[in-house]
Amino acid sequence: MAIRWTLLPAAVVALPFLVNACVNEPTAAGTGPRVAAARLLAVDPVALKLIPTAGNFPPPDFAKQTGNGPYSQARWTNKVALDGKFSMLLEKAVDFASCYTDSPQNGCAAFAAAIVTGVEGITIAELGDIGFSVSGSCGAGSPRFNLFYDTDGDGQADGVAFYGCSAHVSGSPAADWTSMTASAAAPDFCYTFPSGACTLTPASTVVELSVLVDEQGTWRIDRVQAAGTTTGEPNGT
Repeated sequence: MAIRWTLLPAAVVALPFLVNACVNEPTAAGTGPRVAAARLLAVDPVALKLIPTAGNFPPPDFAKQTGNGPYSQARWTNKVALDGKFSMLLEKAVDFASCYTDSPQNGCAAFAAAIVTGVEGITIAELGDIGFSVSGSCGAGSPRFNLFYDTDGDGQADGVAFYGCSAHVSGSPAADWTSMTASAAAPDFCYTFPSGACTLTPASTVVELSVLVDEQGTWRIDRVQAAGTTTGEPNGT
């Protein structure tokens, strides 16, 4: 498995758009009430919902995020589904490899993601096994789970963990579909901001979880699993 995430600046590797898409940025005040409310989910069944999110970090500095546009798309579709009527379409038009060249193509650092809401504030132990089913390639880095986690209880992200599809294949539920399942406590790769060793533990709490693609291609995501619950429709669980 090629860990290409370490080859870009920290701002791109961590993909801060995933945290910023929450109600509060990780460095902003006011995350406490959101986390406190989410902690109640550890007692009651978790209600999951998928939020389509896409954007781009334009070259040359990859510092400023732009919104959903010609380089990536994230949206619900009723053209293909494993269960029910819908799946989440994640698509990117430009090859990631261009980011490593002297003249990177606009869109090489674009992303498309399904943000998994309803798990914010629960522990990694409570998150348990995480998984999804995909129609499209099941690669090492796309699609994958990105998990931003908190280690000191302030509700702000202290690190990020990655779980690639191909390393955790668990079956083929239907023609052209592949399922993956991973233990949230055992990521493929993980680090503490800005570039320290992984500090993820079972007692760490979830800041944000998402299914993400940042390579060129088209994927449809369904049966997203977390905290013992599965979702794949726009109205969630």
